[in-house]
Amino acid sequence: MIVMSHPKKILVVSGHGADWCTRSGGTLIKYLQQGAQVLVLALTYGERGESPEYWRQNPNSTVEECKQCRRKEAQAAADMLGVQIQFLDYNDYPLVMDMSRVQNLIDIMLDYRPDIILTHSSGDPLNADHEETFKATIRAASCAGMLGAHPNTPNHFIPDIFLFESSLPHPEFNNFKMDTYVDISDVMDKKMAAVACFASQPQLPSYYTDCAARRAEQATNWMRGRKAVGQAEGFKRYTPFVGPLLPTIELW
Repeated sequence: MIVMSHPKKILVVSGHGADWCTRSGGTLIKYLQQGAQVLVLALTYGERGESPEYWRQNPNSTVEECKQCRRKEAQAAADMLGVQIQFLDYNDYPLVMDMSRVQNLIDIMLDYRPDIILTHSSGDPLNADHEETFKATIRAASCAGMLGAHPNTPNHFIPDIFLFESSLPHPEFNNFKMDTYVDISDVMDKKMAAVACFASQPQLPSYYTDCAARRAEQATNWMRGRKAVGQAEGFKRYTPFVGPLLPTIELW
C-alpha cells in the first residue's frame, strides 16, 4: 500500500496519447485509491509515429482523422482509470517544444501545483519525442520554481520528479536504470484493461504485461525474501530525496 499523509496532486507529462497509461497506469491507480488527484498532459496524440494499426487499417485516412481516433482511445483509458486528461495537440514525430509551448507547461504547473511529476527519461534515442518531453518538463518545473515565473503568481516548489520507462523493448539498451519500483499486482487487471483501449497500438498489452513481470522479478530480488512481487512498474527518481531520515522499504 502507498502511504500518504494527505492526498497529493500528480502531474503526468506524456509525449504521446498512450505513454502515461502503459508506463505508469498502475501507479496512478494506486494513488487514486488513496485520494490523490491526477492530471495527464498528452503533448501529442501519437498520430504519425505511434498508430501503426490505424494506418494499416486506414491507409487513405488523414492525420486529423487519426488524431480523433487516438483522442477517443486515450479518453476512454483515462475515464476507465479515473484520471483527468488534457490534450495539447503539439504534433508528433517530430515533437518540437518551443518557448511558447514550454511557457504553457509552466502556466499549467503554476495553476495545478503538483506534488509529484511523472514523465519520460532523458535518454531514449529510439524515440526523440520522449527526450523532447523530458527536457521541456524539467525546464518548465525549474522555471515554475522561480519567483517571478509568472506575474502576480507565487512560484511553486520543484516537485518530486520520477521518470518512467524508456521505449520498449529496449530500456536496458537506453541505459535506463530504475531505482524505484511500485507493486501494481492488485491493480494490474484494471491497468491492462485501460491499455487495451489503444487499439491503434495492438502490441501494447503484450509488451507491458511482459514488462510488469520483469520489473516484478527485479523488485522481488531487491526484497531479498521479505516479499514476492507479482507485477510492478519501474521508475528512476530524478529529484533527490530530502527528509529527516533515510527512506526505507516498508512492507505493505
